[in-house]
Amino acid sequence: MVEVALLAIKDLSLLMSSALVLILLCLLILRPHQNAFRYVYRCCLVLFFVVGIVRMLASLLDWDIDVDAALLLVINNILFMVGCVFFWLGPRWFMHAPLIARGARHSGSHSHKLTGDESGTVADVIAMETQPQLAEKLTEFMVLQKPYLEPHITVERLAAKLNVSPKLLSSTINNELHMNFFELISNYRVAEAKQRLLDAELSEKPICEIMKSCGFNSKSVFNQAFKKAVGVTPSHYRQQHNQP
Repeated sequence: MVEVALLAIKDLSLLMSSALVLILLCLLILRPHQNAFRYVYRCCLVLFFVVGIVRMLASLLDWDIDVDAALLLVINNILFMVGCVFFWLGPRWFMHAPLIARGARHSGSHSHKLTGDESGTVADVIAMETQPQLAEKLTEFMVLQKPYLEPHITVERLAAKLNVSPKLLSSTINNELHMNFFELISNYRVAEAKQRLLDAELSEKPICEIMKSCGFNSKSVFNQAFKKAVGVTPSHYRQQHNQP
């Protein structure tokens, strides 16, 4: 009974070895392996051949260790399978490892700048979690630094000032402030224009100059944005509040 079991184990092991050799050949053709996993893979192969040599010597010298030989055969195949697993999974893990590392650094520093290469990766998930904080940072920056006064401000320039990607900034404005970038800039410019139109020291200053000082380049765009936000034109707004 023991001999039959040992023969079955031997036949099964030989079959597994043949199958694993075929898998290895396929992997050699289809999957280039990475350096770190190449080391583990080589270690497994070395152990595989060491155990194989021991089995061969046991057979040639007619050692009476049938059970141990069968055990060595099983260990041999296990080592070979482990090597194949590392060989197969190694490239996949290493392709994502740099992104995971960058994502970990980002979680500790909201000022980390995301790149386009990280789109659709772990970094995007982390970015979604940082949007509320970025919205607060953006609001504070708009109030203190007033970047909207620049006539040619763009989402790219504003993102650079905040040290984030344009994609993340645009997404934050949409999701957290419920508007787009142009509406955000326009709202701040209109609010600034309202203050300057009511400033006594600027009462004699033409509306056209106030418009330009607030970042607007077009009078029609200024009037349209102002009326949409306030309900009246800039000239009417000034007249209403400057009446004695």
